[in-house]
Amino acid sequence: MSGIQMALLGSVGNTGFTPVTNTYTSGTSATETVPTGATQVVITLDGGGGAGGFNSSAQGGGGGGGARSVKTIAVVGGNSMIYTVGDTRGGRTITGTGSTGLTSSVVGSVSGGSVVMTANGGNGGSTSSGGAGGTATGGDTNTTGTAGSASGIPGLGAGGAGASGAAGGTTSSVNGIAPGGGGCGGGPDEGIVTSGSGARGQVSFAYT
Repeated sequence: MSGIQMALLGSVGNTGFTPVTNTYTSGTSATETVPTGATQVVITLDGGGGAGGFNSSAQGGGGGGGARSVKTIAVVGGNSMIYTVGDTRGGRTITGTGSTGLTSSVVGSVSGGSVVMTANGGNGGSTSSGGAGGTATGGDTNTTGTAGSASGIPGLGAGGAGASGAAGGTTSSVNGIAPGGGGCGGGPDEGIVTSGSGARGQVSFAYT
C-alpha cells in the first residue's frame, strides 16, 4: 500500500461517527436534532401503562401494557423531529376503571422520508377485567402491549411491549414498571387501598 493510500485511509477513519443513543423519559412536543455525522437512526417508542381498576368489594383488574413502535430511517445532521413521551397515570382509591396510559409519539421529516409514529398507552383495568394493551402505528414493527389480568387475586397489571417493561405487583409493588407497565388492580381482597399507577413511556433515538 502506498503512503498516499495509507494517508487517505487515515483521514477517513478520523471523520468516523461515534454511535450515540438519546433516551427520553419525559417531554411534550420536544425537539430532537440529529447530530452531525449521523447517517441512520433507530427510533423506539414505548407507550405508557394503564392504571389498575378498583373494586371496593373484590379486586380490580390490572392495567394494560403500553405498545412499542420501532423504525429505522436514514438521516443527516441537522434534521429534526418532535417527540412526546407518555407520562405516568395515577391509580384509583374509589370503585371504577383506571386511567388509560398516555401515548408516546414522534413526527418529523428527515433525509430518509417522513416519520409519523405512535405507541399508545394500555387501557386501564376495570372493576371486573384487565385493560387491553395499547396499539402502535408508523413503525417498521408495531407491537401491541399485553392485557392486564382480570379481577380477583392478584389482578396483576401487564408488562409493556418493550422488553424491559414489567407488570405491577400486588401489595408490595402495586405500580407498573417503566417503560409501559400497567398497574395492578386495587381492592380489599389484597388490602390495596389505591390501585397501581400505570408506568411512564419512553422514546429513544439510536444514531449510527
